[in-house]
Amino acid sequence: MNAARLRDVSIAIENLLKSYDIRLRPSFGKTPLLLDIEIRLGSFDSISEVNMDYTLTLYLNQYWRDDRLAFGNVSEEMTLTGEIIDRLWLPDTFFPNDKSAYLHDVTEKNKMIRLTGNGDIVYGMRFTSTLACMMDLRRYPLDRQNCTVEVESYGYTQADVIMQWKNGKRSILDLDKVQLPQFTIMDYNTISYGMDLATGVYQRLSLSFILQRNIGYFLFQTYLPSILIVMLSWVSFWINHEATSARVALGITTVLTMTTISTGVRSSLPRISYEEFEIEEETGGRSSPILSLRNRTESNHSRENCLIQRNVVEDEQTPQPPRLNTIIRGSMLYGKTFLSSPPSRIKSVQKRSRANRFVSAVKLKANTVTKSLPHVHDVNDIDKWSRLFFPVLFVIFNIFYWWYYMSRSTHNTI
Repeated sequence: MNAARLRDVSIAIENLLKSYDIRLRPSFGKTPLLLDIEIRLGSFDSISEVNMDYTLTLYLNQYWRDDRLAFGNVSEEMTLTGEIIDRLWLPDTFFPNDKSAYLHDVTEKNKMIRLTGNGDIVYGMRFTSTLACMMDLRRYPLDRQNCTVEVESYGYTQADVIMQWKNGKRSILDLDKVQLPQFTIMDYNTISYGMDLATGVYQRLSLSFILQRNIGYFLFQTYLPSILIVMLSWVSFWINHEATSARVALGITTVLTMTTISTGVRSSLPRISYEEFEIEEETGGRSSPILSLRNRTESNHSRENCLIQRNVVEDEQTPQPPRLNTIIRGSMLYGKTFLSSPPSRIKSVQKRSRANRFVSAVKLKANTVTKSLPHVHDVNDIDKWSRLFFPVLFVIFNIFYWWYYMSRSTHNTI
C-alpha cells in the first residue's frame, strides 16, 4: 500500500513538472500575484554603533498560490526539498538594507517548500543577515534607535507581484523570546508602501524595531566613575592654599582621569559629525575639576598683587639708559668716541632699551588690571565659598541632565 502511494506521488510530481515553465510567474498575463510574508525571529546577534548595522537570524516564510501545481484535495500536502525546489518558480525576494547574509546549510540547506493539493505554496528558509541601521547617537547612551528590516521584490513591479504582510503586525513571530544584552525591544511596527524607482514601482514591506538602550552598564562604567572623580576634585578646597603643589597635582589628576574615561566612551562610537552628547556630558563632568583648578590660581592672587606692585615701583625708580641722540648732542667728544664703537654695540644698546621699556609697560598694564579686580581680604574665603558652590552647581546640572534626557527618551517617537 505504501509502495503504491509513493509511486503515485512520484508520478504526480513528474506530471506536474512536465509542462511546468519555471520562467513564468504564477497567474502570468492575468492578475498580479499576491505574495504573503511572515517572519519569525531566531535571534538578535549583535548591534554595532561603529558600523551602523545589526545582525539577526530570521526564518522567512513566503506564501503564494501556483495553480499549475494543483494536484488534488486541499487537505493533501507534500514537503519538497533538495533539487526539486530549483525546478519551481520562486519569488526574487531580497532585503534592500542588507549588507551581507548567508543561508544556513547544516546539515542541509535550511530551506523547504510545502505544496498543498490546491496549489498553495509555503516557501521557508533560515538565514543570518547583517542589515544597515542609521543610528542617531546624539543622546547616547540614553538613546532610542529605530532599526528596520526591508523586504522587496528585486525584479517584479506591482503590476506582477504585490507583497503584503500575511497577518499584519502578527506576521512577526517569537519576538518576545528575543533578548539583547544592551537593548530592550520596546515595540515594533509593520508597514507596506510602494517604492517609485527608475525601473518601476515596487512593493516594499518594512519591519521596524524600536530599541531602548539599557543604561545599567553605563551607570557603573561611565557615570558613577565620573561622579566620583568630580567629587574627588572638591577635596582640594580643604587643602591649605599654600600647598600649591598638592592642589595642582590633584586637579591635573582629575582632569586626566576624566579624559581617559571620555576616550573609552568614544572608542565604541563612530566618528560622528555631531558632538551633542559629548559636549553636554563632558562639560558637566570636566568643568568642576577645571574650575576648581582655576580656583587654586585665584587663591594665590592677593600675594601676587603685592609682588607685582613692588616690582613695578622698583622698575619706575631704576634710571633708564640715555637715548643715543641725547648722548651724541651732550658731548661731541663722547659722541665721537661712541660713534667710533662697533655697530654691533650700538644695536645691542638699542635692543636693551626697547626691551626695558616693553617690560615696564607690561607690568604697568598688569598693575592696572589687578587694581580693577575685586579685592579679597582673606584668600581662604574663596575656598569656603567653593565648598558650597561647586557641589550645589553639580547637583543642579545632574538634575537638569537626567530630567532632560530621560524625558526625551520616554516621549521619543522615533
